[in-house]
Amino acid sequence: MGSLPAHLDRMRAHPQIAGRVLRLEYTSMALNPNGRLFGKRSLLEHFSPAAPASHEVLDAFQRELDCPWAIYEVRRILPVSKTDPTVRAPALRSVARLTFGTASQTGRHLIKVSDKNDVPVEIDSEYGSVRAWLRRRGQGFPTVEHFLVAAPFFVKDKQQERFEREWAAHRGLGRPAFASPV
Repeated sequence: MGSLPAHLDRMRAHPQIAGRVLRLEYTSMALNPNGRLFGKRSLLEHFSPAAPASHEVLDAFQRELDCPWAIYEVRRILPVSKTDPTVRAPALRSVARLTFGTASQTGRHLIKVSDKNDVPVEIDSEYGSVRAWLRRRGQGFPTVEHFLVAAPFFVKDKQQERFEREWAAHRGLGRPAFASPV
């Protein structure tokens, strides 16, 4: 992380590019809360609204978020290695875009559906992302997680070829977070 201060200075010097980078990381973290681009803190956490030097970057980020948004279904399998049960194997993922609209439309819709089905939600009140947990990751491995999230529209549907077969084999793992399915 020795180059992080220099990277942050470059971002401040080029706020329009910085805004796109922050949107990219924000979207990544919406689909995977561990999806930070640099270390344990997100890039966004390095730009304080109280710091005048951060204003142009944060304004550019806000403009980047003024784009179409979507609700995505995200399913993730965290399996164990077939050769060593103490080691986690690479994750298998499925991302599917369900619907689209503005940030406020997708967020409100996801909250409404979640409330109706007693599904817990996490709301980023500052920037708009809403996540509804259908199944939270369990302790240890293998485990699964399943959620719906409102985030910028730029993510394409993606799923490994064997995902559905693996999902069927693993989906009983993890902690259910709902009384009835959405």
